[in-house]
Parts: sequence; C-alpha cells; structure tokens
Amino acid sequence: LCKAVRSLVNAGVVVLAAAGNNGKDDNGTKIYGQIHSPGNEPSAITVGASNTFGTTVRSDDGVTTYSSRGPTWYDARAKPDLVAPGDGLVAAAAKSSTLYVNHPTLRVDDNYLRLNGTSMATAVVSGTVALILQANHALTPNAVKAILQFTALPVRDDQGARYDVLTQGTGSVNAAGAIEVAAHIDPKKAVSSWWLTTTLDPWT
Repeated sequence: LCKAVRSLVNAGVVVLAAAGNNGKDDNGTKIYGQIHSPGNEPSAITVGASNTFGTTVRSDDGVTTYSSRGPTWYDARAKPDLVAPGDGLVAAAAKSSTLYVNHPTLRVDDNYLRLNGTSMATAVVSGTVALILQANHALTPNAVKAILQFTALPVRDDQGARYDVLTQGTGSVNAAGAIEVAAHIDPKKAVSSWWLTTTLDPWT
C-alpha cells in the first residue's frame, strides 16, 4: 500500500490517509505508535480526528481520544500530519450498508448517518484539497501537503496546553487559510526564489 501511495504521489496525485482510530486501548488508556499502512507512508497526507463539540468556534476544539497517535508503527516517523473535524459528522447513508442496517441509532433520518472517526476527518481534508487545487491547479502533491501543514491551527487541551505533535501533527485544518495561500503561489518559481505572487492579506 505504501509503495502504491508513493507511486501515485510521484505521478502527481495527492493521496490522503486516515490515521486510524487506535488512540486508546481497551481500558481507555492513551497510547502512541498506532499509525499503520498506508498512513505511515511519508508522502501521504495522514489525517487525525478533532472534535468541534458542535460549536462554530475553534477555542473549544480538541483532539479525539480515539484518534491514532504517532510515531508510525515499524519505522517511527512523525505522524499524523494534521487533524480535522471527525467526531459526530453527518454523511449520506448507503441504506444497504451494515452500519445503516445494524446500527439504527446512528441514523439522523432515512438518508443520513452521524459517524465518528479519522476516515470522516480525512474526507474533510480531501474536500479542502479539492478547493486548494481549484485555486491553483499547478501545485504538486508535496506543495499541497506543505500548504495544509503551514496553515494548520494548533489545537489545545482543556488546560490550554498544545497537544503534542504526535497527537495533532501541525494542528487543525484551516481551509480558508490554505486556499488563500494556494491562490498566491507560483509553483514554477525557482528554488530559493520568492514564491508569492502577491502579498497575503492576513500577513500584511
């Protein structure tokens, strides 16, 4: 799987992977080192899950306890790359699926389910990537990843301390900031040259 991801990225395809939902053991104890293939692939954008607690402000956001933490299993690389809302997300339901049939409490109505997981968070970042590439289709997969990590906003715990990098990566996805940066980059510029086409408003 990791080799396949690497081949896709080398071919110019942005690949995202869920970090996994193994952030705690059966006793509820926080554990590290549970990010596996393909999330352990360095070229993949590996996404953990945050919880917005149903509000529109970021100040109360946290990283979910189930979101898998780095380092990656086997090769001990720093992952995840970032986190995104993944707790209590509403998504279209496949009515023939096991989740829909066997877990009616997850249904919002006949057409939607409310689900938790890093897979849900990965879909949020996938949508952000689509908007980034819409703003600047010439960006490489590595540039997209760098933009997402550069613009991510650090998440803090209940005591106001930042979650460590193996829990949140560089922070929570910042779609608006990432799109703004992407729209002002010229990827054809030479290495070490000034890469912004215009000054970014948030930094003026």
